[in-house]
Amino acid sequence: MKKIFWVFLILAFLFLNEYLSKFLLAIFVGNLEFSQAIERTFQYATAKSYLLSAAFRIIPFVAIGLFAAKSSVTKSIIGKVGIWIITLFAISFILYGYLGMQHSLFTDEHTSSTSALALIWIPIWAFLFVVVGAVALVVVSKIANFFQTHA
Repeated sequence: MKKIFWVFLILAFLFLNEYLSKFLLAIFVGNLEFSQAIERTFQYATAKSYLLSAAFRIIPFVAIGLFAAKSSVTKSIIGKVGIWIITLFAISFILYGYLGMQHSLFTDEHTSSTSALALIWIPIWAFLFVVVGAVALVVVSKIANFFQTHA
């Protein structure tokens, strides 16, 4: 995989988190000004809370990275496109999950007492989707190789 993939993967891990989703919700749902959104987003933020959520959020990113680095599938065009699709799906799922988890903070809805568990479960579900995507990519790659060699 090219260097741009690895830079993208690292930056996505670092910045696509619950703080970004809270900021986006503050701007688009809460209709706050930029400075107010920053203040509201980081009012209770600590390095410890970021590292705690990052410890779980890293799970799907490590899976993607290991698959991209170790699998020979990612050397083909189908594999490169597939790993990008898997990565973008996992990132989208994580961000969408965090948006859903915090949406009620900016509306009149009731916030569930267990919503913080999403910080743990969203990355675990994303990991499962990465595994399913990797298996599907290997199968599609094998089928494509079969037809290329027998055509």
